[in-house]
Amino acid sequence: MSVCFKYIGYIKRKDNSASRHEIVEVHVNKEYEDGLTGIEEFSHLILVYHLHLVNFDGRLLRERENRQIGIFATRSQHRPNPIGISVCELIKRENNILYVKGVNAYNGTPVLDIKPYDEWDRIEKIRVPSWHNAR
Repeated sequence: MSVCFKYIGYIKRKDNSASRHEIVEVHVNKEYEDGLTGIEEFSHLILVYHLHLVNFDGRLLRERENRQIGIFATRSQHRPNPIGISVCELIKRENNILYVKGVNAYNGTPVLDIKPYDEWDRIEKIRVPSWHNAR
């Protein structure tokens, strides 16, 4: 089964890095501008985007600290469905453009959806294996 999505906009950066530390623009297509009404009242957003430059190599296992880790236990962009998700800080909105910080996607990355970050998205205590943060 395959699924088709309609891009609602794209990410615009000053350069083609994927740094999470700079403010980037999310240009929402004009036809969806009304859908942004009220979004500026939130401090953070969930941005869902298509990792359009990534090609899945078919490998479901990755090496991490001399052990095999399944692709779904990693944050790797090389996945069967190249979907990126970032929780980002909303700096401001100007019409159909959102200025956000905390997105690690390249210039021109297509946006699939935008959701407000709220109390449903906050988890107090999480468990993360030691190998997860090893670089």
